[in-house]
Parts: sequence; C-alpha cells; structure tokens
Amino acid sequence: MSAPPLLSRLTRRGRLMAKRRCDRRAHAFTLGRFLFRTPTAWEYAAAVAGGSDPAAQRWLGWLPGSVVAEPMRGEALRVVPGTGPEWTTPDPHSVDVVALDLVAGRCAGLVSVHAGEDGGPETGGYLAPAYRGRGLGRELFAAGLALAHEHLGLTSVRAGAEIGNVASGRSLEAAGLRRVAGPPRYTLPDGRTCEAWWYRHDVPWPDRCGGPPAKWLG
Repeated sequence: MSAPPLLSRLTRRGRLMAKRRCDRRAHAFTLGRFLFRTPTAWEYAAAVAGGSDPAAQRWLGWLPGSVVAEPMRGEALRVVPGTGPEWTTPDPHSVDVVALDLVAGRCAGLVSVHAGEDGGPETGGYLAPAYRGRGLGRELFAAGLALAHEHLGLTSVRAGAEIGNVASGRSLEAAGLRRVAGPPRYTLPDGRTCEAWWYRHDVPWPDRCGGPPAKWLG
C-alpha cells in the first residue's frame, strides 16, 4: 500500500530539509546560520523574489521580466524551505545555491559561481530584505568561496561590486576576498554599465565534491 499523498509530501520534504551533503543532483553544505543548497523550483522563486525589491535592483539591474512584482513577491518570500519540485537552472553558465534559514523557515538569499564577462569564474549573490544590514553578507560570500573552492574545484574566483556599494565591498572583504585590479566597468543584465571594484580569492589546493559540476568549465 502506498503512503497517503499528504504523508508522501511530508516525507519528501523531510528528506529535502535534512539534506546536508552533495550528490550528483545537488550541492548542499552548512555555513554559519544557513544551509546552502541547490534549490527546489519554489525555493528558487523565493530567492528571486528576495532580490526583486527596488533597493536590491539598484545594484543587480535584472531585466524587467526577471523581477517579481507585488503581490507575488510577498507570496514567494513566504515559501517554506524543502517544498516544491526539482529545479533545473536555465543558465548553463551558473551554479546557484540558496541560503536557507531553517530556524525561521525562510529563504534568505542566493549565491552563485558563474562565468563572468571574460569567461572566468566569478561569485556573487544577494540577501532577502529581512536579512540585510545584519552582517550576514560575510556568510553569503564565504559560501560563494566554499562553492568555488571546495565543491567546483576552482583555484581562483573573483567578484565585482559597483563603486559606491560599500556594504557589498565590506562583506566581500570580510569573507576573505582582497581588492585587485580589474576591468574598470561591467555591464548589468539590463544593459546599464557601471564602474567596478574587483576582488579575488585563491587557494592552492581546491577540491571537487560529488555534486553537479560547473558545465562551462569542462
């Protein structure tokens, strides 16, 4: 006899909530107060909603079709971690993990390792509104470094911040990245060109886990 539908859903959710290790379908690791994991479709929707407010878009500059408007933004931010179907990234040049606050039962943000404008690996991310201004950017970008060096096997990864985005720059430095020279400008998805600060982090002996590889790296 098969399990009742509700019990089956709760069981699947329990496995997702308990997942702490990488496998061939997903990355998963804990850092600080968050579980960082390859998202479900609903978790990814919550993460996108978390970066869709005007304050975040001042720096992220997504295409209009990618920005979640109210009231859907508020609804998506209430997604409970561990729910939703499996999700497949539409971007083969990015490996994304969401930051899950399992105590509060909310998606707190997203961090990625992706191909930059010159094809080299970069990390970047953002926090949902309720998690900003609390010193958690350090954990977010430290997770980006862990994803790059301990899961994707990268010896070096860089990050950019728009000149004037002091909070992002401080968080990157707190996570261990150092200021380096780089292209003076970069282009946001919506076409806006910005002056940039650049940061980099290197390790001599990276590792690669059993999770999904960064396909563009070969």
